[in-house]
Amino acid sequence: MIVLYGAVRSGSLARGVERNLLDLPLVSGTIAAHHLANANACARRFGLDDFEMRILLDTESVPPKANPEAEDVRYVIEQDASPIRGVAGVLSDATKEMGDDDYIIVTSGAQVYLESLSDLVHAMAKKEADVALVSSSDGAPVGVWLIRCGVLKSVKSIGYVDLKEQALDAWKFDHKVCVVERSRAYVLSIRSRMEYINAIRAETLGFGSGSTIDEDPYREDWESAFSIIEPGAKVGEGVILHDSVVLEGATIGKGAVIVRSVISSRGVVAPGARVIDQVLTGVAKKVRG
Repeated sequence: MIVLYGAVRSGSLARGVERNLLDLPLVSGTIAAHHLANANACARRFGLDDFEMRILLDTESVPPKANPEAEDVRYVIEQDASPIRGVAGVLSDATKEMGDDDYIIVTSGAQVYLESLSDLVHAMAKKEADVALVSSSDGAPVGVWLIRCGVLKSVKSIGYVDLKEQALDAWKFDHKVCVVERSRAYVLSIRSRMEYINAIRAETLGFGSGSTIDEDPYREDWESAFSIIEPGAKVGEGVILHDSVVLEGATIGKGAVIVRSVISSRGVVAPGARVIDQVLTGVAKKVRG
């Protein structure tokens, strides 16, 4: 299983918190731990005794600090050696030593699952294809692939090769390519503040339920679903945290109100101040008057 993570497309959230998104907390564990739990479930379900989850970083990315405990999976972090290979080129390079009939699961690190990864992989494996991918009717980007390594041997060894626009377009003529259809989103991106907040709300409702957070027309946004305070953050008395995350090193003064926000390690919220819909990296002062 290869989890792709790139700084080029990391988005505003990663720039604001100044850390790898895989290190961001969910209600239970980090995003890295969420991926690893899904990998463990795949290893158990399919009886894979020598299964590896490899986080493949581009050359610009800061490696994640999180080291979640692996049960049935080897957990590996690897930096891509080439900055200009494209996703198909990167996957080809990473699987050179694997057999032609071995398969890899390919996912994005900057997402969380609304549906069990093992269910998605099972649906793709049933297609008995060289390349399978999961799409959803809402047109969201493809979040999971199952690829036979022999197909990746056809990718040229030098130069940039994109997965969707170049490699997939060529593979459909020479290999069996299949699509698994889902009626709704099965993953949520976490590249922006609001995407991250929505992902944690989805976790609170229960990953794997098959539902998305916007399906309930009677859901009340004013009702807080979660609050997360990392160890090492300083939070004063009477602070209200409404669907917000306070990272290690942040300081929140007495009586402050934080709504749908992420307070970075450098964030300081003055007593009585309000922070709404922000990734706070500096100082928030109480507004007078």
